[in-house]
Amino acid sequence: MFKKISVIFVVISAAISSWLVIHLLAISGVFLALASPIWWLLFPKKSVCLLCRAEKDGKWCWLCREKIVKSEGTTPKSLFSSVLNGFLILFFTIISLLLVYSEGRLLSYLGFPPVSKTASFIIPTKGQYLLGEVFPVKIEVTGIKTAVNTIQADLGFDPRVVEVTQVSTEGSFANIFIQKVINNNEGYVRLTGGLPNPGFSQLQGTFATVYFRGKTPGPVKIKFLPTSLVLANDGLGTDVLKDLASVSYLILPESVPVSQTPISDEPEESTTLKPTTLGEETGSTQMIFYEENVLGKSIKSQFKQNDQEVRLSIFLDGLKQFDNFILNLWGKAIGTVK
Repeated sequence: MFKKISVIFVVISAAISSWLVIHLLAISGVFLALASPIWWLLFPKKSVCLLCRAEKDGKWCWLCREKIVKSEGTTPKSLFSSVLNGFLILFFTIISLLLVYSEGRLLSYLGFPPVSKTASFIIPTKGQYLLGEVFPVKIEVTGIKTAVNTIQADLGFDPRVVEVTQVSTEGSFANIFIQKVINNNEGYVRLTGGLPNPGFSQLQGTFATVYFRGKTPGPVKIKFLPTSLVLANDGLGTDVLKDLASVSYLILPESVPVSQTPISDEPEESTTLKPTTLGEETGSTQMIFYEENVLGKSIKSQFKQNDQEVRLSIFLDGLKQFDNFILNLWGKAIGTVK
């Protein structure tokens, strides 16, 4: 048992040491390569030939072009030998940079650093409407810090109090819509759409407008379901939706006069979904009619990570940032030379 633990410890130590050497060499290897012949000229006895140091006594050193005699020291035997040592360091530096680049690409492929969840749906915060009145609920997306290309807005409501008459995409930042579902039996509406590359990158934009009609007097909660999505245009389809909003409206008992009731020229077709398709149960609200806080908006975050996931995310994020620092450092250096 102790032997297995020792082997595991050695492997982990070797992996950590290798990682440190690779990244340190990626940062300072070019300077070490340039300094090798200069150091030999200034301090020839304190210089080290890498091959003489690594190989066994009696082996041939092609850098010094003679057999290795460690009793005589492992310093480069000439300026030419120290220059070759510099080229050898430069070779390993290039390999290290390629490994750092590959590590960064792998982390990007795995989604690190993760795209921050900053997007939110916003809807009008409060309203009172007459029985039979058709009123708009504009769906907007805000907090967009990374370009997005796909939006799925799933709304739940009490079908006994209101019904959806139309979903309008006029003025939407999206120009492709692949799914539009209205289910007034279950109290559910879905609109899925987006736009091609490079996506939508403005801080806020209108996605759609849903038109409701009051059926019976009382308070009604309209809420975004957990199946709602805001996907980043990052090639991975990362969901950047931060939280889910809900809003409460009040349907007053007074009816709208027939002459003032808006009539839709193109009524939307209602598509019936199976109950298992719904993202969340949409039972009736428990709020009391005319209660002081009936109206208004509430936000509930649905996206929580446990401590272990947070620590892993922070570690991998830091690793990716360190790789970017190294690559950007040499990218700027090469650009300055050019």
